[in-house]
Amino acid sequence: MVRFRLKAWQLAALLAVVCALAAGGVYAYRTRGGSAPADLIGYLPSEGATLVYIDADAMRRSGILNMLAGSKAAEELEYKQFVDQTLFDYRQDLDAVAAAFKDNQVFLAVRGRFHWKNLMDFARREGGACHDGYCVTTGSRPDRRISFYALRNDVMAMAVSSDDFAAYQIKRKPAAGAVPADPVWAMVPVAELKKANELPDGMKPYAAALGNAEQVVFTLGGAGDRLQLALHVTCGDAQTASALLVDLETATNTLRKYLAEAHQKPDPGDVTQVLVTGNFRREDRKVVGEWPIERSFVDAMMGGN
Repeated sequence: MVRFRLKAWQLAALLAVVCALAAGGVYAYRTRGGSAPADLIGYLPSEGATLVYIDADAMRRSGILNMLAGSKAAEELEYKQFVDQTLFDYRQDLDAVAAAFKDNQVFLAVRGRFHWKNLMDFARREGGACHDGYCVTTGSRPDRRISFYALRNDVMAMAVSSDDFAAYQIKRKPAAGAVPADPVWAMVPVAELKKANELPDGMKPYAAALGNAEQVVFTLGGAGDRLQLALHVTCGDAQTASALLVDLETATNTLRKYLAEAHQKPDPGDVTQVLVTGNFRREDRKVVGEWPIERSFVDAMMGGN
């Protein structure tokens, strides 16, 4: 029996990409009515949340979606059954995702092509219930409930929460205010970065260095087999930005020195493989960091193709 679980393959590589993009997004620009990040972000309960916007259509056209999700998911029996029953295949049906991570909950506004009757029937078969187009079913744990409904014919509201009615927090509101110009990005509250104990050891010095920032935005650019993660930090003044630049460079040089002295070569999926390649620069009160990401790292993170 197929279980309705929020896996990477089930929502357009959504959570697979979001997990990888808690620090970034894929940079590829497109303009079309109703496709601006603010249109989807505006639906979400965004105050104090980590916000992520993903242009899946741009990722698909650039080849990055296939790199991140690969062909392995498409070959899984569960995924094939999911597609057969719902008629939703992220490889062609997902266009864009806005996500808000807040208070141990996930709120999603997903734009694509949905067969609503099939999705509701699928939820019912997996033990869920639907009423007037609003569906609730069990997630990966009994206390993680997945709820969803149609905001528009082409936009799904979905929440992962202990609250069966969490998806109702995703609703029509005035468009969000200013958001990053990049069509795919992640904006992380500084308060979240201060929770260094929850991060891998190699990332803690970077999180600590960002503690005095005003705004932290990550993007991930490139195409084909080479990607580039970028960090855009806005500080209160140029002096604070200069200090941040020194801290980021020091953290990177310390990590490089440690690996060299330990004669340790990072494993393909080790985040230090990316961190030691960092380069930084200051632009007035802003600091920009860049890290190239090789295909081998992506394959290791996603479990290989």
